Amino acid sequence: MTRHPFPRRGRRRVATVALALGVGLLSVGCTSQASAPANTAVIPSSVAVEGYGVAGDATLTALAKDKGAIDTVGISGVSLTAQGAGVAASTDEALSIAASAKQQGVKSELLVNNVDANGGDFSAELASDMLSSEDNRQFVVAGLAGEVDHGGYDGIQIDFENLQESDAADLVAFAKELSETLPTSAAISMALPASTTADGYLAAGYDVRALKSSVARFVLMAYDEHGSGFSAAGPVGGLPWAEQSLSALTSFVSASKVDLGVAGYGYTWKSSGSGGVVTPAQARAMAGDRANWVAAQGEWTAKLADGTVLWWSDARSLTVRANIAATKKLHGVALWQMASGDGVTKAK
Repeated sequence: MTRHPFPRRGRRRVATVALALGVGLLSVGCTSQASAPANTAVIPSSVAVEGYGVAGDATLTALAKDKGAIDTVGISGVSLTAQGAGVAASTDEALSIAASAKQQGVKSELLVNNVDANGGDFSAELASDMLSSEDNRQFVVAGLAGEVDHGGYDGIQIDFENLQESDAADLVAFAKELSETLPTSAAISMALPASTTADGYLAAGYDVRALKSSVARFVLMAYDEHGSGFSAAGPVGGLPWAEQSLSALTSFVSASKVDLGVAGYGYTWKSSGSGGVVTPAQARAMAGDRANWVAAQGEWTAKLADGTVLWWSDARSLTVRANIAATKKLHGVALWQMASGDGVTKAK
């Protein structure tokens, strides 16, 4: 697949959803933070933390594990229905996470995406079918408003990916209509694929200048710079690439409205055959004493005896990026996702 400033997130997201549901929260030691448990990210108190999760018990477990450090749980979520004519209803599992978050004093937001239920990937056609039709937009907006009312969510995160420049004006209209319909207490956020150039955001369907009047917060998905199946081996979301993308985004919008997205997973590249997605714990177990911290990238890498190459982002990676968020006065960081990533704590 051709690489460009907007790598396809659907492939990674679908893969890591399966990963989160299929593995336990392993704990193989590799590095530790002073005054924090091993393999736990330490977040400055000024930095907000969003932890993403898919609907299910793994997210509930992770939310309880990171209690006190997570400010918002992003629940993925609901998808557009066929031809973009509506939006699916929240599952009982998603509603349970929202209720649990409320009990813990954590905000919750429901992610709405354009994943095609048949293809299992983010669908440009599905998004365009919804965004380009005023009737479809109204049905989706009404459905999301109903979800906020019924499920007690504190907001909606728009996670439309693989868009095109021709979708930009319609996306602005959709965000405005959603903002005008939701109760004033419900915030709208938006996930953005990373671009290393300012022009790249509009080219990919995101008119950030126009969107910021309706969108309270943007989450920069600074991961999947590299990944098995779509690129040669390299950092999942290396620091130079992430910071360049952040600089491009903040040329449009205040840093205080931006969360820096951080991977809680890694990839393997095999010398023969296909690689896959791994949790940080699995990567540590595989790498053993071959693990090498690459400070310039803020990630770990290893090359195994059979030629397999690993890159992964863990608690140390998140800590580094949270410190960058504090220095640059960002709103916060956002971890995709809690169940596969290491633990999180706030600095005292």
